[in-house]
Amino acid sequence: MLVNKRLLQMTVGHRGRLAGVTALLCAITASYWLQAWFLAQALAALVLWVKVPEDHDGGTYGPLIPYLAGVLACGLGRLMLQQFHSRLASSLGSGVRLKVRLSLADRLLQPERLRDTSDRSGARRLALSEGVDGVDSYISQYIPHAFQLQIVVPALLLWIAWMNPLLALALAFAVAAAVGAPKLWSKALAKRGQHHWDTYEALSADFLEALQGMRTLKILHAVPRTRARLNDRSHQLHRATVSTMRTSLVDTALADFGIQAGMLAAAALAAIAVTGQGALPGPETAAMTYFLLMLSSEVFRPVRDLARQWHAGYLGLSALGSIDAAGGADHGKTSTIPSTSLTGTGTRTPEPGRAVEPPTTLALDRVSFRYSDADPWVLHEASAEIRRGGLTALAGVSGAGKSTLFDLLLGFLPSAENRIHMDGRPLRPSDVSVVSQRSYLFPGTIRENLRVVAPTATEADFRRALETAGLAEELQAWPDGLDTVLSEGGGSVSGGQLQRLAIARALLVDRPVLLLDEPTSALNTELAGRILAGLRRESTRRIVLMIAHRPEALAAADTVLRLDDGQLFTTWQPETATR
Repeated sequence: MLVNKRLLQMTVGHRGRLAGVTALLCAITASYWLQAWFLAQALAALVLWVKVPEDHDGGTYGPLIPYLAGVLACGLGRLMLQQFHSRLASSLGSGVRLKVRLSLADRLLQPERLRDTSDRSGARRLALSEGVDGVDSYISQYIPHAFQLQIVVPALLLWIAWMNPLLALALAFAVAAAVGAPKLWSKALAKRGQHHWDTYEALSADFLEALQGMRTLKILHAVPRTRARLNDRSHQLHRATVSTMRTSLVDTALADFGIQAGMLAAAALAAIAVTGQGALPGPETAAMTYFLLMLSSEVFRPVRDLARQWHAGYLGLSALGSIDAAGGADHGKTSTIPSTSLTGTGTRTPEPGRAVEPPTTLALDRVSFRYSDADPWVLHEASAEIRRGGLTALAGVSGAGKSTLFDLLLGFLPSAENRIHMDGRPLRPSDVSVVSQRSYLFPGTIRENLRVVAPTATEADFRRALETAGLAEELQAWPDGLDTVLSEGGGSVSGGQLQRLAIARALLVDRPVLLLDEPTSALNTELAGRILAGLRRESTRRIVLMIAHRPEALAAADTVLRLDDGQLFTTWQPETATR
């Protein structure tokens, strides 16, 4: 079997384009056969024309122009076919690449994967990028060439057998050797290729993690050790690459041996037949001799093309294990994770300042969730009612399930038993804006970061949101104000400023529910008090729920929901309204 069955399965849904690419390749190869006929006739005519100089004015073999015109026409037709093939192959590769990446992204976002400590971002990134690109090359180039070889080579051998059976038999043995001999080396090559990919994956994972944790590494004085580990990974990858290349050269040598042996046999048999030294019949004319020699060469064109595409698509085979690992063991599993966008799940982003009917209550009615059937319940028939008009804090020990509850409210975690309603209707992800503990700021100005979520917001809207987030004084102190440039990830501002910018951005997303994960964790007591006061004012127009551990945050809340053993317990604090 020349084609990997697992990779062939990835073409489901694109079989029409795969058949089209294969058919175009067969037509391109057939154009070489027709060109060989015209060229053989032209060569024969030229030889006899030289031998009979009196036919200069035009004898039986004198006119070469029609044959040369046929050669040119074949070349032009092949050029057009190659253009169509290139476009269709690109379309096939793009379709498969998009399908595989979407499938992997969905599987990586399955609830059970969110807590999988064996997953490494660098390894998964490599599978989603270079791995899928390798699958593209294998499917759009190698598989059509493999199918083409199995179609056109037998057809051409039958045609040659009709003219010269012994020559066809010799060519068939040579093709079998060129295609089959490398299979003897396939296990060693597969082993080398898998080791090469594993070392490449390990280096990618270590490198990405070193970049993400560079600040921590510097604080812990661990940069030299990390540098040494990356250097060792690089040397391992170099050794694995060289080993794979050596094995691949043996593979190529075996294929070339079969091709060269076949060509030598074809030339010898043609010479024997044309000189009459053999008992078997050969071509009766010079044109037939030239034609058979050219067709013998064309038998190996698909073999050479397949070998070239094998090396181009080999990365897809090597990465197959990593792609399957990223997708999980169940390849047929369909994800139920909803799609998300930059401004949150869904597409509704009301304009700041627009009159919106404020919500009244957010109700959790016996909500249950666990990550898999083998895991304990994180939430088990938890119920609560969160009202607008007061600040609500969600408290509980570490690992109690507070972040899981937020993920359920955001729609990131699906649950068949999930019953969450706002004013009597199911809560939609587009109803919720959120400030996470590790908010990300994009490279650009403050204005651009805020405009990402509120394209139609005015200058006054921006300043009002920043004031509520406690950034009014910093905004006045920054020389460029809203045009202050931020580095990627917000590295040019302090942790507290980054946290407050994230709060301001969430306030601009005019949605009825605002979730905040530890909104005052990076702030001093004075700043935390300002933020909490601003959030209480905000709670008059939307439901505000925050995860809180710090005493001042819990004391400032009007209601505290405590999560314990999968249950929610409500504590009312009416005295906070007078503070």
